[in-house]
Amino acid sequence: MDKNGIPLEKLMKHFEAFNRSEGKSPATVYWYSRVLAYFENYLREHKIPDNLGNLSEFVVRDFILYLQTKNKWDGHPYMPTSKKQLSATSVQTYVRALRAFFNWLYHERYTEENLLADLKPPKAPNKIVDVLKDDEIKRILGCIDSDTSTGCRAMAILVIMLDTGLRLSEITNLKMADAHIEEGYLKVMGKGSKERIVPLGGFAQKVLLRYVYHFRPKPWSIDNDTVFLTLDGQKLQPNAIKLLLKRWGRRAGVPRLHTHLCRQTYATNFLIYCKSSA
Repeated sequence: MDKNGIPLEKLMKHFEAFNRSEGKSPATVYWYSRVLAYFENYLREHKIPDNLGNLSEFVVRDFILYLQTKNKWDGHPYMPTSKKQLSATSVQTYVRALRAFFNWLYHERYTEENLLADLKPPKAPNKIVDVLKDDEIKRILGCIDSDTSTGCRAMAILVIMLDTGLRLSEITNLKMADAHIEEGYLKVMGKGSKERIVPLGGFAQKVLLRYVYHFRPKPWSIDNDTVFLTLDGQKLQPNAIKLLLKRWGRRAGVPRLHTHLCRQTYATNFLIYCKSSA
């Protein structure tokens, strides 16, 4: 069998199937596939044959140079192209995805060696994250009317993010059966399908109980057991929470508010607490 003639598209499908069978998270599988599709499109636009025999470190390095000149959201079907170029951190994630793919090609014996073994992701500056300050958190919580269905849900989501450091996907996929609110903990399925127990603080317990007992709508389907629902009982999607965070941030005068900032704030406060308790 002439492996050098195998088209990239076929290899991509095999790689995606492999990742799914290995139990990688849907987000990881999606990201790898998206990067490879972007790489395939780059090869097509530059009239570079996309069969295995033409894939090399040299081609990938040219692709990296191409990424470093691209504007953010360029070619995105829904987002307008930004004036800002892709950040060094974004380019790093593209390179890591390609390295994972080429490493897989080697282990599956499509190639005799790992073609990207010597390729290191470009360096990115280590920026100090300016986490949410106490007065900013108070302003954000203060602009939410917790006496309404959407307000109480918003309060619960934000407080849980800050109190537990849950990822956005973990918030949206949290099941009622795994929310042991009165006992003070949540059972969460995280990255890599790893389950863990997350303790709830007293205030987070109180807010979440209020939402569940008084404002959580009846699920639209008996199969929908997620804690956070839309007003008509559908599962609340990640993009909806992102948009809500933007709205709360603007109202409170904290426009930098986003989901990962809540997680970073939790992590920083947790480290401060650990050091002060040592």
